[in-house]
Amino acid sequence: MGIANNGLHGPHTGRIGNIVYYVLNGKNVARKIGKTTKPPSLAQLKVRLITKLVSQFLSPLKEFIHVGFSIEHLGTDKNAFNLAVEYNKPQVVKGTYPNLEIAYDKVLLSKGSLKPVVNLHTEECPAGLCFNWDTNPQMAWQESTDQAMVLVCFPEQKKVFYTLFGSSRLSGSMEQAFPASLKGKYMESYISFISADRRQLSDSTYAGCFNSPNP
Repeated sequence: MGIANNGLHGPHTGRIGNIVYYVLNGKNVARKIGKTTKPPSLAQLKVRLITKLVSQFLSPLKEFIHVGFSIEHLGTDKNAFNLAVEYNKPQVVKGTYPNLEIAYDKVLLSKGSLKPVVNLHTEECPAGLCFNWDTNPQMAWQESTDQAMVLVCFPEQKKVFYTLFGSSRLSGSMEQAFPASLKGKYMESYISFISADRRQLSDSTYAGCFNSPNP
């Protein structure tokens, strides 16, 4: 998409067809996008695979991420999902090319300045996964009304279950249900908090994996 900054016949920026317009040293210039016949380098292949792995993992989590990065993207020209990809891409892939995989404990699904969960304990329970954390009856009212956001994903089945606005921070516990057919399957989990007025979030916390195929 090209942008005419000063009307129809003013300087353009961006791409129109196979021409890219941009400003270089104060001058509006254009260049044609060509096709390279050179084979991709090892570094290029690695970057492509990392991009693919991160996008494939985060795409099913878009609704959760849309809330989780809803404050962080304000004032930028990026949407919440693009910002999440940008943040996670350098952090969450491990291994040596081409044997790369997601480092689930490095993933960040929400970002903000609220206090994260304290002394989290996660365990399997009859209906799904139970999250428990330290709480304090004397905490400030505003903090006590923060709501838990929890997510459980099943990488092998490519399924995800989450709650965006769950139990209060004061309650100290939250349960995420999922189908009985997934009980005992490999899962990864995360928790964060969002304020009752939806204006603040915490960084997400990795809540652990269960039934890992590689213990």
